[in-house]
Amino acid sequence: MTTSENIFKDAQHLNSPIWDKVNRSLLAKSISELMREDVAKPQIISREEDGLTHFILKTDKENIYYQFSAYPRFLNYWHIVKESIYKIEDEQKLDSVDVPNFFLELQETFGINSFTLAHYIEELLHTLYADAFIHSKRRLSAAKLANADFQTIEHSLDGHPWVIVNKGRIGFDSEDYENYTPESGQKTRLVWIAAHKKRATLRLQTDMDDQTFYENEIGSEKIAVFKNKLIQSKVNPDDYIFIPVHLWQWQNKLVMQFANDIASKHLIPLELTEDIYSPQQSIRTFFNQSKPHKHYVKTSMSILNTSHIRGLCPRQLSVAPRLTGYLKDILKKDLHLQKMGVILLGEMVSVSYTHPSYSKIVNPPYQYNEYLGAMWRESPINFLKHGENLMTMAALLYVDDHGKSLVEELIEKSGLSTEQWLKAYMTAYLKPVLQIYYQHSLCIDPHGQNVILILKDYVPTRIALQDFVGDILINEEGKKKLPQEFIENMFVASPNPENAPLTILIAVFDAFFRYLSDVMITSANYSETSFWNCVHDIILEYQQEHPELQDMFDKYNLFIPEFKRLIFNSRRLYNGYEETAGFPHMKKSGFIPNPLHQLIHEEVLTEKQN
Repeated sequence: MTTSENIFKDAQHLNSPIWDKVNRSLLAKSISELMREDVAKPQIISREEDGLTHFILKTDKENIYYQFSAYPRFLNYWHIVKESIYKIEDEQKLDSVDVPNFFLELQETFGINSFTLAHYIEELLHTLYADAFIHSKRRLSAAKLANADFQTIEHSLDGHPWVIVNKGRIGFDSEDYENYTPESGQKTRLVWIAAHKKRATLRLQTDMDDQTFYENEIGSEKIAVFKNKLIQSKVNPDDYIFIPVHLWQWQNKLVMQFANDIASKHLIPLELTEDIYSPQQSIRTFFNQSKPHKHYVKTSMSILNTSHIRGLCPRQLSVAPRLTGYLKDILKKDLHLQKMGVILLGEMVSVSYTHPSYSKIVNPPYQYNEYLGAMWRESPINFLKHGENLMTMAALLYVDDHGKSLVEELIEKSGLSTEQWLKAYMTAYLKPVLQIYYQHSLCIDPHGQNVILILKDYVPTRIALQDFVGDILINEEGKKKLPQEFIENMFVASPNPENAPLTILIAVFDAFFRYLSDVMITSANYSETSFWNCVHDIILEYQQEHPELQDMFDKYNLFIPEFKRLIFNSRRLYNGYEETAGFPHMKKSGFIPNPLHQLIHEEVLTEKQN
């Protein structure tokens, strides 16, 4: 029975204190990120001895401005003190802030057109709704999270640190949010459908066969049930393969967009999976909660989230298993990576389905050919040794409601000094990334969500890399080594030497170390200069261990004075929401000073204990 209580349960976490808290946090993030991208240009009013700088930011209206204070960091970053943010209207200091109104009040100053602003505010409100839900749940303390299991940690994270609208999820309603997001903590089942081989293609690792694979994933008894259903539908079961589908995708896209295929029995719905799955931070990837040793399942999910509609690209699906085989072969032959215990979580099996209409259109919006597909990725559980634990590297940025960071808690529990722990982490994470790049000319995208840390006694000892199929850039050396099919279907080859090391300078330094160093300064009272000195020392140590790669070190130099700036947030503000034929790529504009170069040339900031 429908009651007022269950109708309005999706609004229970919305109250004034929480709403102000999440608005203040998101406004601090918005201003900080837009300052880096030269969109927000506040005026400095004064600066204190410890570096704390006081700003005002004027709006389109003369009677409204914002004031705030921030500490300078490397990489042109500012740590804004959330409590210092105030909106001043008619010289009256207002107690609360409102992020959508902030963008409205600076629309002309920022140069945002009205169509884009309306869409952007929609994403802001979705993000704020999600943030309010997270903060209403009594977030785990850092102490509890340090001892939590892999999936509890995954469900406790706050989303992409760089993207302002990091929980836009356009396409979800409040019920979808409750059912399918990682922070809601709900588990889900996927939907099995049968797809005719005329339009569906299954690709596996060369040492795998489809029968054994499906028996392991579905079970012999359940496969027999599926085949019997197909026989009852008067089709030949041997003509079909099985695809797992997200329930949201089935209800919102497939049942209508593929209605012709369902009517003609090219697609036949079967039943829900027996296994229960846990959504990961990417929303469309699922960890098998029932049988953790079984594969992750990555599904198409046509929601707009962090700038992209999250389907699955048929070109990438077509090469994923073979690319996995190629990369795993590299790993097996590389004694250094083997010694470091690096794991590549292979994307072992993929399936794609060709839409009979959209596939015939020349250069349609990319999402129309990405409605139906799936990929199975190895589970890290299978690679664990005794006493080892897992956490997504993004968890290192977690700060609890009392200001205690997870990284600080891990250091305390490990019994190591901050310097010792940080060096262990850098050795486990950064050295393998350098080896993969400099030895094998593969530029992976090892940001926080693509790396799983393997810890023992609270100390990172090695890493597992995931989701690398769609995120590899190659330099000219890599282009010579790779099979042509990978280059044509996967990689963006760059003839410009300065672009190649950007996968480290941006994906590691800017997209992760920028935030990790800020967390360690703010919550663990650790010097920013000491943090970057550790990065410098690990890179230098790696280079000294591999003198045979000196030419590559010189050509692709990580100590350059500055590197190109990725404009992640303003790209959305200025490019708008128009559909494109290709997957929208990030753009670069301007330059960021390289902390390593600043250290070498003693252009360091004054050490701060903020």
